[in-house]
Amino acid sequence: MSVYAETYGRTSKDVDEARRIYQPKQSDITGKMIIFILSGLCMLLFIFIVIGFFFIAKPLTASLTSVAIRNLRYNNYTSSSLYFNATLAMEIRIENPNLEFFEFPTSKGDILYNGHVVGEMRINGQRVASYGAIRTEVRTQVGYRGNQTSPVWLKNDIERRLIILEARAKLRGEVHLKALNKRTVNLKCLMHLNLIDEVIHRFWCK
Repeated sequence: MSVYAETYGRTSKDVDEARRIYQPKQSDITGKMIIFILSGLCMLLFIFIVIGFFFIAKPLTASLTSVAIRNLRYNNYTSSSLYFNATLAMEIRIENPNLEFFEFPTSKGDILYNGHVVGEMRINGQRVASYGAIRTEVRTQVGYRGNQTSPVWLKNDIERRLIILEARAKLRGEVHLKALNKRTVNLKCLMHLNLIDEVIHRFWCK
């Protein structure tokens, strides 16, 4: 064998060995691709969280925290004069879970009895601070009077001394984030008016 052939053979072997050493493995390439994809997904998730935090308003909540009865009157002697009326003194709590304040104008709501509007309430417009809550007092007169064809449920409710009332209101306002977000706060609560003790002995909000 010539010196040239021996030298060329050694060089070829050295080159092949170097290529084998420095050529990346398929598993390494796959691992780097997975890391790159996961990093991209994490970045997208972070962007969505930031957008949601600064530009999209979260839903607000409203609920009754207390209800008191004043000047309760009712009659169950004859079907033609069945009636009840009273004054409700309510406290409403509104919570704002957003980064900026929520502002709503003066709004109206209804008090219902068996689907009939028996009273209206006026909720003064206010501002609810970011991550805050307010309590606002509302007073309203409620009443229902029967006639010659008074429904059976009115007679039954007065006889058992239990009137079930429902409070409904929608507070339409805006959350002042980077982009204004219009939001509606729904108040929907049921109240059990006990005619004997003259109290709301149970109430809950949906």
